[in-house]
Amino acid sequence: MVKLATVTGPKSEVGPQGRTAARAARGRARRSQEYRAAWEEYAAIRALRERNWIAAHIRERRYELDLTQQQVARRVGTSYSYISKLESGEHIPTIPMLNRILAVLDERLLIGIEPKTPGHETEREVAPAPQAASA
Repeated sequence: MVKLATVTGPKSEVGPQGRTAARAARGRARRSQEYRAAWEEYAAIRALRERNWIAAHIRERRYELDLTQQQVARRVGTSYSYISKLESGEHIPTIPMLNRILAVLDERLLIGIEPKTPGHETEREVAPAPQAASA
């Protein structure tokens, strides 16, 4: 699987090879089907991030770990269609479900609180998300 590195700086900036980053990426995409597929996946994730950051993060992390939606669903104990709808931005998971999904993706959910007091320095509190009580 091809993973794309984030390119910093403007896309119009000329690199050491005498090409812009965008032009170089288009050239790689023409030469490699695998690179083109990875580029398209990351483009879809960037577009999704504008609508639903959580969905984009889960999709990107799953892609980085080379897991299918079916594999994540099986490990979480839910259906493939739930993961699919979650990654498309159609569903917003509950905190317990998000905890389970992120555990499969080797991550931990943190919850932050930020007061909305104008004119004061921003103070943020971040803590691990609560775990569901055992029944």
